[in-house]
Amino acid sequence: MKKNVFLLATAGLMAASIFLMSCGQANPTTPTSPTSPTSPTSPTSPTSPGTDTSAPHYGGTLILTTKNDVVYWDSFNTGSGGITRDLTHQRLWDGDWSKGPAGTNECDWATSYDVREFKMGYIAEKIDFNVEDAGDFGTIVYTIRQGVHFSLDPNNEASALVGGREITPDDVIAHLKRMTKTPGAYQYNIGNPLLHDAEFTKTGPWEVTVRVPTTIILEAGKRLGDSTLIEAKEVVDKYGDVSSWERQVGTGPFILKDYVSGSSATLVRNDNFWMKDPVGPGKGNDLPYLDQVKWLIISDESTKQAALRTAKVDQAIEISFEDAAIMERDVPSLLKAPNDYIHTRPIYMRQDLEDTPFHDIRVRQAMLMATDLVTIERDLYNNTGQILTWPYRYYPAYGDLYLGLDDPEMPQVVKDLYVYNPDKAKQYLADAGYPNGFKAELILTPLEADYYSIIKDMWSKVGIDLQLNVMENTAYTKVNMNRDYADLMVSATGPPSIWPMQSVLRGTGWPNLSFVDDPYINDTNDEIGRTAITDPEKAMALTKEQMKYVLEQVYVIPAPDYPRYTFWWPWIQNYHGERSIGYFWNQLWPQWIWLDTSLKTSMGY
Repeated sequence: MKKNVFLLATAGLMAASIFLMSCGQANPTTPTSPTSPTSPTSPTSPTSPGTDTSAPHYGGTLILTTKNDVVYWDSFNTGSGGITRDLTHQRLWDGDWSKGPAGTNECDWATSYDVREFKMGYIAEKIDFNVEDAGDFGTIVYTIRQGVHFSLDPNNEASALVGGREITPDDVIAHLKRMTKTPGAYQYNIGNPLLHDAEFTKTGPWEVTVRVPTTIILEAGKRLGDSTLIEAKEVVDKYGDVSSWERQVGTGPFILKDYVSGSSATLVRNDNFWMKDPVGPGKGNDLPYLDQVKWLIISDESTKQAALRTAKVDQAIEISFEDAAIMERDVPSLLKAPNDYIHTRPIYMRQDLEDTPFHDIRVRQAMLMATDLVTIERDLYNNTGQILTWPYRYYPAYGDLYLGLDDPEMPQVVKDLYVYNPDKAKQYLADAGYPNGFKAELILTPLEADYYSIIKDMWSKVGIDLQLNVMENTAYTKVNMNRDYADLMVSATGPPSIWPMQSVLRGTGWPNLSFVDDPYINDTNDEIGRTAITDPEKAMALTKEQMKYVLEQVYVIPAPDYPRYTFWWPWIQNYHGERSIGYFWNQLWPQWIWLDTSLKTSMGY
């Protein structure tokens, strides 16, 4: 018998000024205390809603831009989507558009969220999480939606092979097994090796059951239901993979029609798409409204912004707060909304190796006290962001788990670590056996070089000789994915949706780049994971309590964040600056919007 638990149908930085400031401080030993910049800030509303209350319009081409070429076409390699795959394929469940600004406005969809009440079934019309009576194992039961068909392009060999047939539970099981049972798959090697032993069973004509240990049931839900995009079984059977653009056959709102490496990707409407508009003036309409979506690959930021200014593209994301002010001044017709915050990626360290300085907590704490995060946030980011950003920054949807520096519950010992105090840092280093400091290598990419030149200078004042090993992206990615480094490494902090599994604090996957294996953290992570299945609010409270210990350990040297903005032209209707409609930075929003071409013409474009 089982107990049913729930059901759910960095950009380059201008560093010269702060570098000079850091070098020329009159009194470098004076502590600098965090004040107002550490207070949580939440995204504001868009400058203008930009929503047309009249009937939606069919037709038109939405032109977007991305800075990166498409590297992977197969979930086998990445575990997620991409600029095109998010619109050509679908996940088992994903974000509910009707809960965002277009509907009830319960969620801003400005970043990657994994909050149950903001989600809905896509390929799976119903999802049940269950815990078995013994409590050690649980199941996820996906009821596969009937009437969902693969797209059909008769001029594409792979698509013609599938023939526009209905997706089945067998497709889902074959895909999930490929992701978790095949050596070399992203989910097998990197995403979550704990899923190796997951069991996949067809338990009904339209039902797929996944059985996993209870401690990872929510992570399994993310990795299997929210990340991976379901493929057609016969395409994989025939070709062995779907690693080229011509093999993209999914159930999404668009069909990939053309791709030119380094230039563009063109998608056309899937006339066989099953979803309806869930809310607003077009409620009940067939989706999508657009005839085409075209992505232009523009790696240069100034070129991207020029394309937006001249309406060569309809929308652009990740515009810095400095550039946003100029854009608003020069092109007042554009609409704007915050689309998340970003921080220079923090420093992870090999604290697991006993022969490295970082094994000693006093060294890790000294490194943090030797980093003047308050001055960086003030002078580099104009007091626009937050300082405490690892392992979580503040988001309203996850506010109950965030322990801020100005929170009354924050231990004083942690507050003191965030006060710039090089004299105390020197003492900690001496106590740890490094009275003259030490030399350490930091692996990073060119994007972080300016920022970490500042940190290099700051740390030199306490005797830490930081050697910057700037790698090109391919070499860096290999080191990062394999956790193959000796001292220090810059890497990403996951989105808030990594909670509650906290993969940066456990396991052998790449997010745990500091190789954390702490009995207290392991035990509390298990408790948080089990609790979150039935009581997310209580699990968040447990996480906040855990942070009192985690932050004192200083497994990572954080970096302050700063806001980025999305700009778009007002002829994009039913759009409010949404970024990710769900868990994994997906680009789903074009399937719900329409274009007011008459407005565009009247504006001279």
